[in-house]
Amino acid sequence: MSLVLLGCRVAGPATLSPPAARRARRAASAFRQGVCGHILACGGKRWSGVREADALCAFLGELGVPEGALERELWSRSTRQNAHYAAQLLLPRGMSRVAVVTCDWHMARALRCFRGAGFDAEPLPSISPPLTPLGTWLRDARERASLAFDCLATQGFSKV
Repeated sequence: MSLVLLGCRVAGPATLSPPAARRARRAASAFRQGVCGHILACGGKRWSGVREADALCAFLGELGVPEGALERELWSRSTRQNAHYAAQLLLPRGMSRVAVVTCDWHMARALRCFRGAGFDAEPLPSISPPLTPLGTWLRDARERASLAFDCLATQGFSKV
């Protein structure tokens, strides 16, 4: 099984936002536990000149994940694109079974995108700290709107 680590905001080469750091720690823990032997770090968006996937891989390296176990997907700028470009990289190599690492509140949309791209995707969530009720409502509303957009943009998540 391969692990796909979804990117998010980073602050520098190995300086991650709290959500990105939680995701990377979850991926490194799964790697150490033998869940996977390969991690695909997704994210082409640049923050302060550093691409998400590059920063994630640098951080994973600091956590002891060997460079030979890491692969970068450097084009995506959204969850839908994470799944699309991961499919282009992994499916031709017969890597259809993946564990997806993202925030717990983002997992449902991520799994829908990855399954729609042709993966047998399993959740491997990083747990987020609790929010206020209003914060939770706003985050959930954003996820519902993003899922609706993804459905329209991909016509029901047809295979890549």
